[in-house]
Amino acid sequence: MVNQTADAIVIGGGIAGCAAAYFLAREGRSVTLIEKDAVASHASGKAFGELLPEIVRDANDPTADIVRGSLATHRLLGEQLAERVRAVRREKAAVLVADSDHLADQYRQLYRNNSDLIGDVRWLEHGELSHIEARISPEVRGGLYLGDAAEIDPHQFTSTLWQAAEQAGAVLVNAEVLDIRDDGPNGATVSTGTSSFTAPVVVVAAGPWSGALLQRVGITVPVEPLKGQIVRLEVPATEMRVSLWWGGDYATSKPDGLFWCGTTEERVGFNEEPTQAAQDSIIASAARILPFLAQGKVIRHTACLRPVSGDGMPVIGRLNNESSIVVATGGGRNGMVLGPGLGRCAADIATGQKPSFNVSRLGPSRFLR
Repeated sequence: MVNQTADAIVIGGGIAGCAAAYFLAREGRSVTLIEKDAVASHASGKAFGELLPEIVRDANDPTADIVRGSLATHRLLGEQLAERVRAVRREKAAVLVADSDHLADQYRQLYRNNSDLIGDVRWLEHGELSHIEARISPEVRGGLYLGDAAEIDPHQFTSTLWQAAEQAGAVLVNAEVLDIRDDGPNGATVSTGTSSFTAPVVVVAAGPWSGALLQRVGITVPVEPLKGQIVRLEVPATEMRVSLWWGGDYATSKPDGLFWCGTTEERVGFNEEPTQAAQDSIIASAARILPFLAQGKVIRHTACLRPVSGDGMPVIGRLNNESSIVVATGGGRNGMVLGPGLGRCAADIATGQKPSFNVSRLGPSRFLR
């Protein structure tokens, strides 16, 4: 078996892993990224790609700082990667739709009574909202307008991030990790069957597969897949000026000319196959808010597996103080928002620096007590 060495090994070619590789390589570290399939071939390549802004700041929320910091990291990457990221990101407002009187009252109260609202947030009654999107259903009462929202093309964004890491010296190995050995302060070794890789630190950013990999070192970090499906429709209609969100669902038009509608939350193990039942449910939900979408022709229907931790929060940190393994996963439905922040903090921790954001309550040790 061939043994190779690097300053850091990253397992997983999704957005968190590619971000970790990018920030490590920018620090001048030699990086080997191991991915069993292709970069951005799972959730990071099939997600919706909406970057919803922070609305109200809650200092007691353990995830507040990394959400805010990761959104800032998205902007930082836009500066560092200039035209390459600009080509796959666009600023596009979003509206949190109120489809009931109760929810409308909640949104109105939030808007009127909370002086801590962040950024361009406005309450729009139905008539005001219909000036922005005239095709909205009359059952919609109004919505919270988020002017600071943006969207990215998930596959192109993650691929661009990896290309930048590669240009900085990172190396991609297409192989499945079969074993990990954590030798504590002496580093860690990753085996793919035909090769082994040794480094002072290993970043496990393998999405919902992270839990099984960590079991190889005898550590249980509860991370499981949450399946989500998206339907892309061809509709002879003008594009939407805003993205609409209601409950757990959404709809928008994208630069590919299609209307993207989603989604589902399914705990069905590692089954990534799209289903007809999900397609019907997604289209019915979208057509209830935007009736014109009922006439759409399905062009593409995809499913992906989002990594969700046992308590629903992201997992970022060393397994313990002596471990050479850093975990970066658990973004869930917020994976595209959180991915750059998770990767940036993983690189900080891997190089012995203080994390860029406060992740003190998000370490894997919370599950090991």
